[in-house]
Amino acid sequence: MSGGSRSVLVCIDASEFAERAFEYYVQNVWRQGDNVILGYIPEFYNFEFASPRVIEQLLKEESDKCNKVEEKYKQKMTEHNLSGKFKTDRGKPGDALCKMAQDEGATLIVIGSRGLGKVRRTLIGSVSSDVLHHAHVPVLVCK
Repeated sequence: MSGGSRSVLVCIDASEFAERAFEYYVQNVWRQGDNVILGYIPEFYNFEFASPRVIEQLLKEESDKCNKVEEKYKQKMTEHNLSGKFKTDRGKPGDALCKMAQDEGATLIVIGSRGLGKVRRTLIGSVSSDVLHHAHVPVLVCK
C-alpha cells in the first residue's frame, strides 16, 4: 500500500468498538491523502410478523440512529481533517461491507470487534469474522 492515495473502508455503527477502531485508524494507520469511506449497515429486521405500524416505527428508529451515527462520524472526520464520505447499504452486514469495499475500491478495511468467545460468536455471528474471511483486501480488526 505504498505511494499514492488509498481508499480505506472504516466500518462504523453506534458501538464503542467501532469508535475505538476509527480512533486506532486515525492514530496509527492514516496517511495523508487517504480517502476514508465510513461504512454503516443498518440493523436488519424480520418484518414477516410485524404490523405496518410497527414496521414504520422500526424504520423510523433505524433512520434516526443512522443519522446520529453519520453526524457523529462526519464531525470526527472534520476534527481530524480527514477526507471521505459516509456510505450505507442494506443486507447481511459482513457481506454488505465486503461488497461496499469492493465497489468503492478500498485497499484496506478497518473494523471493530466485540471480542466474543467462540460459543457466542457461533450462536450470534460475528461481523468482523465474516469480513475477515470474505474480504478481497487486507482487514484490520481492532479489539
